[in-house]
Amino acid sequence: MLRNVTDMDLRLLRIFSTVVKCGGFTAAQAELNMSQSNISTHISGLEKRLGYRLCERGKGGFRLTEKGQRILQASSVLFGAVDAFRDEAQDLSGRLVGDLYLGLADNIATLPTARIDAAIARFYQRAHDMHLHIFVNSPTELELAVIDGQLDMAISYFSRPLPTLAYQPLYTEAIGIFCGDQHPLFEVDSPSLEQLQASDWITHGFLPANQVLPVTPQRASATAHHMEAVAHGVLAGTHLGYLPGHYARPWLESGKMRALHPETLHYAVQHSLITHIGHPQSEAVRAFIDDLRAEHHV
Repeated sequence: MLRNVTDMDLRLLRIFSTVVKCGGFTAAQAELNMSQSNISTHISGLEKRLGYRLCERGKGGFRLTEKGQRILQASSVLFGAVDAFRDEAQDLSGRLVGDLYLGLADNIATLPTARIDAAIARFYQRAHDMHLHIFVNSPTELELAVIDGQLDMAISYFSRPLPTLAYQPLYTEAIGIFCGDQHPLFEVDSPSLEQLQASDWITHGFLPANQVLPVTPQRASATAHHMEAVAHGVLAGTHLGYLPGHYARPWLESGKMRALHPETLHYAVQHSLITHIGHPQSEAVRAFIDDLRAEHHV
């Protein structure tokens, strides 16, 4: 029977939460840097402290019991309260302390209007003892990570606003049509709209459903969820694809790619900063958001 909560109990609860997040003991080994037998020992110790079984494990796979599900929910509330206390205590010190988790879209380092590096530089001029964690992922994965509390904020272009997230527009990105030097249209001076539509395309799996494209692909045998994946399809010479002009520039200069009708066939996407409306923000998170806004003049 659990009569008081010790530091060891908190550690065991965090191990339990990680096992659930990973979907079982085997998958949690790398995350926890523990052997499966060691994890099992810790979970058994937690169950002994509580006085009941939290999960079923064995040949039938990993599954939470009803009480395990309730403990998982209660521990999430507990960790949230501990984090809120830590942030409040740190805020009172007048010095930024702790960890900040930032998510970004891929391949924006060469975009002149994306002043993420300048915002980081401004942030590191503050009095702090911070550790910045930067992750790169698809827009959908970034939204889910912010909703789940794995990220404090993320910057990308998003298909539609979600009710639990706040969106702050920061900058735009110009997207054009590109083909590789092995593609049949590479040597065609001015390919027609019909030729473009008849070509095979690699399409984006992360564009807004209502995005109006200069040319709507009629045939697509490949889908990409990151810009680099689009580039691979274009460089192969098998597909046409939409790419940011700044990202494609090295291949343009080397003759590996060509922009098709760049003056007319292009569009712009809006990149926004997202945060969770219901999650409390530490002083460090608020400071970094201020630095982002200052660098992007918003």
